[in-house]
Amino acid sequence: MRFFDREKELNYLKTYCQLEPNSILFVYGPKSSGKTRVMLKVIEELNKKDDIVFFYYDLRRYATPTKEEFLKIFFEKGDKKYLLNKFEIDLKIFKFGIEENFDFNNLSLNDVFDKIYESIEAVIKEGKKPVLIIDELQKLKNIYFNTENQRFSASPLLRFGDGGKSLLNELFNLFVHLTKVRHLCHVICLTSDTLFIEEIYKNSTLENAAKYYLIDWLNKKNIKKILKEEGFSEEEINYASKFISLPYEIVDLIENKKLGLSVEETINQWINIDVDKIKYLIDTSDLNEEEIYSVLSKFKDKIKINYKTDVKKDEMKYIKFLIENEILFYDVINGIIKPTSIKKWYAIKEILKK
Repeated sequence: MRFFDREKELNYLKTYCQLEPNSILFVYGPKSSGKTRVMLKVIEELNKKDDIVFFYYDLRRYATPTKEEFLKIFFEKGDKKYLLNKFEIDLKIFKFGIEENFDFNNLSLNDVFDKIYESIEAVIKEGKKPVLIIDELQKLKNIYFNTENQRFSASPLLRFGDGGKSLLNELFNLFVHLTKVRHLCHVICLTSDTLFIEEIYKNSTLENAAKYYLIDWLNKKNIKKILKEEGFSEEEINYASKFISLPYEIVDLIENKKLGLSVEETINQWINIDVDKIKYLIDTSDLNEEEIYSVLSKFKDKIKINYKTDVKKDEMKYIKFLIENEILFYDVINGIIKPTSIKKWYAIKEILKK
């Protein structure tokens, strides 16, 4: 897939990876805005210099991990402290190394952190810079461990106050130590879960220890430029650019044109599908239907609203419902709420007509 219109983001992240580690970086943005694509491009380009070792974990590839799956995802058994990920053939990325005879069943949380630390120190001793990247980190939220013997648990019954500690919270403590305290390793976390970003933003552990970088919709000027390069007419470009905001939409538009569909037909399909999805979501929800439509009506005449001034307290559960179901996107850092894409906005407006 072609790399679309992300030079600014690419340059930011490439530069960031080459600075001294000093904070955790959270890269966030609407679903399908291109966060992973940009990060993989960063890895691809910086790997040419051969002075950075990337530990990259894409948790979307896996079902929500259990304790055992978490360990297998993060560690590779072998005779080195860090080893190439054998499942990533085209990309030079690594996993934390662990001894061949190591028993995953008796691995404590301190053991996990020690092994991560050893791998990072091994990279530094070789004169290279370690960078840890975790895509969709929030998928580790439901893994807890028992404080009595520090063994892991994925039980939903084990929570704060009843003998359980969150693996994710403990990982954040480790990440702060690796970045802000010891300046040993960059830690970059990617997510489209904006409610998760809200949790992180308010987490006192991460105060003054985290940065946030938004990868948002594509620039309209560059969308027009890309479509022109792909052979679309001026009329097609002017029409399509009103609806496009995400990279995959450009790809879909190009493919559909080759398959004989007009620009108008493709965009009508997009909006009709989104209308059906939103309508079904509302119809099957236990929440008050009128209140959901009332929240959606805020977007009738404008594409974004201000969280502080445009949202009442009793509307928040409906806002959260729409965010959780990827109808709305909440940019907590800038206090903005908007549809996840421009085509989603048109679908919302279409629903409000009915």
